[in-house]
Amino acid sequence: MVSPRYPIILKEKRTLAPGTIELTYQREDEGVIGYLPGQFFSLDFKYQGEEKSRSYSAVARVEDLRNNREFQFAITAVPDGAASSYFFNATPGESAKMSGPFGALTLPKSDPSRYIMIATGTGVAPYRTMLPELEKRLQQNTGLQVTVVMGVRTPAELIYGEEFIALANEYAGFSFYACYSREMPDQPAAHEYAGRVGVLFEQLEPDAAKDMVYLCGNPDMVEESVSWFSAREFTAKNLKREKYKFSTF
Repeated sequence: MVSPRYPIILKEKRTLAPGTIELTYQREDEGVIGYLPGQFFSLDFKYQGEEKSRSYSAVARVEDLRNNREFQFAITAVPDGAASSYFFNATPGESAKMSGPFGALTLPKSDPSRYIMIATGTGVAPYRTMLPELEKRLQQNTGLQVTVVMGVRTPAELIYGEEFIALANEYAGFSFYACYSREMPDQPAAHEYAGRVGVLFEQLEPDAAKDMVYLCGNPDMVEESVSWFSAREFTAKNLKREKYKFSTF
């Protein structure tokens, strides 16, 4: 079934990090769109006179996603990318269209012993939408553990990091790690590591009988991580993934 296309208007644009922006869109009509934390939408744009679409995970951290009229998306610039060029040049007040939601990178009704959520770059977006629900579950189940691992090239590219750090400071069951592949801070904090996200996998001691793993971001990272976890008896039941393909069309 084809998803309806909803009229939206750009309400706000802000810079999150070098080469990464956050766009806030609002429904132009009076309707609402319900979606589950972790799902994504397709945004329309014009390319060489033709209407194209590009998929982005919702990133808004709001309490009620079932009755929502505003939507946020984190977008990273792609060299010569038509989609990122369009959105980076968009100005508040411009109209667009959106369809969705899509995707199954969502939380189950029953929690595992631990969630291990791994992302690169804007792949952290779906995990940010999950934070209000995860916080509720951490309050209700003091034995639940949530581990978020985010990989970027430099500390300056760590988007929303302060929000994950704040939760790690508040809840004993919540852990956050940042991995930098190109540049480390002069004085790294305890949660900061040199290298790609894979440097932490052994340290996390994942257990296929108890843990559920989420992967989102760069396709190479996702595929390499799937291979690593699959070799340790993780299957489609406890290994969820979402790839971000960087297209220049």
